[in-house]
Amino acid sequence: MVSLLRRSVGWLMRAGGHAAFSALMRHGGRSVVESAVGAAVEAVPKGGQRSFTQVFSVSRPVTVYVRGSHCAVSVRQHDAPRVELEANLARSFGVELTAEQDEAGIYIVARRKPVVGTVARMELTLAVPPDTHLAFHLTPGEVSFLNLNGLAQFPAAQVFAPTDAPSPDAD
Repeated sequence: MVSLLRRSVGWLMRAGGHAAFSALMRHGGRSVVESAVGAAVEAVPKGGQRSFTQVFSVSRPVTVYVRGSHCAVSVRQHDAPRVELEANLARSFGVELTAEQDEAGIYIVARRKPVVGTVARMELTLAVPPDTHLAFHLTPGEVSFLNLNGLAQFPAAQVFAPTDAPSPDAD
């Protein structure tokens, strides 16, 4: 489609010059360009929304490692001896999600694919037993704790990335 459009514009420029091309653009030529853009947008894969749930039976205590890129993670607590992962992936063609378990813990890796992953969105929800150790490595990402009741301690130096450059107001 694009090559046909390029050949047509090239022929128009050779045959009638710039004046004819300008006249075409003023009188309906935009619809040709708009239809070409519309066709390109329709050619993009429609991954849509993909959701799934994965359940891991665990013996307590357990460690859950989450490594993700541009994802939002919500954590809630329950009393069952299992870890539940619910994943909601928008435009899932641009996302790779893997979850595995071994004797050391549960590993969840969520990453975007190069180029096409920029349009993807990942939302992960974890339901964990009370004595679960959580380890997050998000580049960048968001973590929310649902129905938090009690003390939660997070050293800010470990939660937020350090700034390399001093602020402009610092003397």
